[in-house]
Amino acid sequence: MKKALNRGQNTEQDIGVKPNILTRNKANILGIFAFILLMMGIIRIDILVASNYKTGKQLKAWPIKEGQEFDIEYTHSVQLTPVIERYTVDEGNHILLKESYFHSYGAGLPATTPYEFEITEDGFRIYDMNQVMDNLIYRTGAVKANHRIHIGQKTYFFLDFSEPREGIRFTAEKISLLSYLWRGYNND
Repeated sequence: MKKALNRGQNTEQDIGVKPNILTRNKANILGIFAFILLMMGIIRIDILVASNYKTGKQLKAWPIKEGQEFDIEYTHSVQLTPVIERYTVDEGNHILLKESYFHSYGAGLPATTPYEFEITEDGFRIYDMNQVMDNLIYRTGAVKANHRIHIGQKTYFFLDFSEPREGIRFTAEKISLLSYLWRGYNND
């Protein structure tokens, strides 16, 4: 009968095993978590950053792949017609102006160009520009301009991340994935 009672009771040896398993599991989980953080700190991603031109304060950023195009569109203040400028980011994180579309001819719009151009049903297209934009700056329109940026299938209005008449500078940067997530850029 003593044997039967001993089988149901925990011994010191049994009690010592359980905390060791738990401690090892916690250590494994912490190790995996540390490894993930390390990898996120090492992995670099390309981003397009919108910042205040005067203060440098970063306002918004988007992941962007090398060679991916993005458009900035606005309504011309005089002609009141759409203007679309197409850009891409090259391997050196330079922003290149590729094409420009405008739907009318008039004040503030190109009259001549050294680049290729065509006249279409929708207006004028200047292309094969490949001009490096060291200072890509736009001033957020207060009323009519309605500036917006198209990246992939999404459109972002300047007024959603900047103030009216604020100077916005666009730059291409390479940062760690951890920094991107930490700064909260991933909120759409």
